[in-house]
Amino acid sequence: MGSEGGRKHILIVDDDPNIRRFITESLRLRGYEVESFAAAEEALQELEKHHFDLALLDILLPGTNGLQLCRKLKSLPKTKHLPVIMMTAFYKQTEHINDARDEYGATDYLLKPFPLQTLHEKIDTLIGGPEAAPGAERLSIGGQLNETGLPRILHNLYSLRATGLLHLENHGVKKVVYIRDGYPIFVRSNLVNEFLGQILLRNGQLNEAELKSSVEVARGKGQRHGTALIEMGLITPQQLDDGLHCQAREKLLEIFSWSDGSYRFIQAREFKQGVTSINLSTANLILQGLREHAGREQLLKILDPHYDHYLQQAENPLYRFQEIQLTAMEQRILDRCQGQTTLREILKRHALSRKEAEPLLAALLSTGILIGHGEPTAVPGEPVGGNVEDRHSRRQNFLKDYAWMMEQDFFTLLGVSESDSREQVRRSYHNLAKTYHPDRFFEQDGLHDLQDKVNKLFQRISDAHETLSDTSARARYISDRSGRGKTTGTTTNLETILQAENAFQMGKAFFRTRRYADARQAFTEALGFNPNEAEYLMFRAWSAYKADPLATETAISSRRDLVRAIELNPRLSLAHLYLGYLSRDEGNHKEAQRRFEQAIKCDPNCTDAQRELRLMNMRKATAKKEKKGLFGKMFN
Repeated sequence: MGSEGGRKHILIVDDDPNIRRFITESLRLRGYEVESFAAAEEALQELEKHHFDLALLDILLPGTNGLQLCRKLKSLPKTKHLPVIMMTAFYKQTEHINDARDEYGATDYLLKPFPLQTLHEKIDTLIGGPEAAPGAERLSIGGQLNETGLPRILHNLYSLRATGLLHLENHGVKKVVYIRDGYPIFVRSNLVNEFLGQILLRNGQLNEAELKSSVEVARGKGQRHGTALIEMGLITPQQLDDGLHCQAREKLLEIFSWSDGSYRFIQAREFKQGVTSINLSTANLILQGLREHAGREQLLKILDPHYDHYLQQAENPLYRFQEIQLTAMEQRILDRCQGQTTLREILKRHALSRKEAEPLLAALLSTGILIGHGEPTAVPGEPVGGNVEDRHSRRQNFLKDYAWMMEQDFFTLLGVSESDSREQVRRSYHNLAKTYHPDRFFEQDGLHDLQDKVNKLFQRISDAHETLSDTSARARYISDRSGRGKTTGTTTNLETILQAENAFQMGKAFFRTRRYADARQAFTEALGFNPNEAEYLMFRAWSAYKADPLATETAISSRRDLVRAIELNPRLSLAHLYLGYLSRDEGNHKEAQRRFEQAIKCDPNCTDAQRELRLMNMRKATAKKEKKGLFGKMFN
């Protein structure tokens, strides 16, 4: 394989065959030559034989993983300078992105789910556009449902934020699912029993005579059946709306009962407007479909590869924040998935409720909400090294969530599509509020130094809810977003925050061991990444003062930085405490007392400030007693 016809060559390695097919076909339509493989070993053999312009690697691969493959490529003379884009579906792995670049040599990365357009833009940036003219035809991917089931297809479309029409056929039954930004929103069907009238008949809202006469009226006037039903006074507009939603949901959920058949997805920029949307998240649709319609053989086919895997809830926010409605039993089963128990063991423990457990676990594995590991993970709540490391882990997790969420548009932030109802927006908002409302967050985590970020994040979540809940505001937002291009998260902010946090944690380690000059340097590095972070500024100021407490200029600059830190975060108790120490050392005891009192107001558990106030009160009492004794002597 050379550069035939001037085409640029791209190598893809991903163990998900459907993802490979979608990406491969999309790149071929743009004019690239593409080769794809499921494992690193096969890809390496191809790389030795032929020339490629770029490699696209999934991090989680069987055998040699994507990071190891990337390192191997960078060690070979032929592929040393090959641009490499890493892909991962697991948010926790973004903590290794800097390692992927520095240690493994990756050029860039993508966090699944991502729009194909984002991938195209990254490739164009790295190697330029295709030299051959892009094809005029639309992306089209097809296959058999007995090879790739509907849960996996919907998950793949969600992972690639696809928009288009999913055509399905099974023994003469034909259905078309409308997909927008990865969300199923509408279904057409040729099944008579899925027509609106039949659904209203089954629900007891029409009788046979009313159904027959209304169909005749609709045909005679060339109307939609629902319009005729309203004009005849047989149903209300609200009943029609409810019936249409029920119809759309039933038509889609019924497909989960298909054990075979064919599918074809055809990409589109946009399609028919004004359809009645299915107001369920992708995860909820898959759960309901498997729970209510799938046969046991279909469930076992999904579960079979995972029986000996240790199940754990995924870290990716786009999966974690999906609305999914669980029964009390299902929630207990999900709670067991902490990385310490295999699928086989979980099913054994729930032998009497397998009818609930099997579809739940199949759905959660299909949607990526659960992932399987070959080895057990660390016991939750018992991190190696104790509470300090646990607090550090929770802090890191929040910072990654914060960096990612602040970069997303309102729809992605709430995990809804443009066609979702106000009720779905409301539910998604309340789901996020359970974790990120400041009162709930600090009640659970106690990381009060993150208050500014928590407040900013919750304000953005609230702004998204307010905008998308109002019809006119939502329309303006969509129009504005279309005019300037859809906002997508950039990796710069995430990487910057994580780099800053790494430098900050190094500084704190130096600070704890009283290596104040080294700590100052590390905190200065952290500020270089994030100059408006109050805590970084505070620790740099105090490290600088502790490193050279007798230098007047240092004391002045440290005071200035501490005051600035308080301006950025008035609730930062340690900043008030350190200003109190500075004022005490300068002999300004009145100012010191005020600062210590303020530190306690910000944090009632600030024991250092409490101790300083007790010492100051003891000294005052002693001075008062001595003064009283002196006066007594004078008058005796």
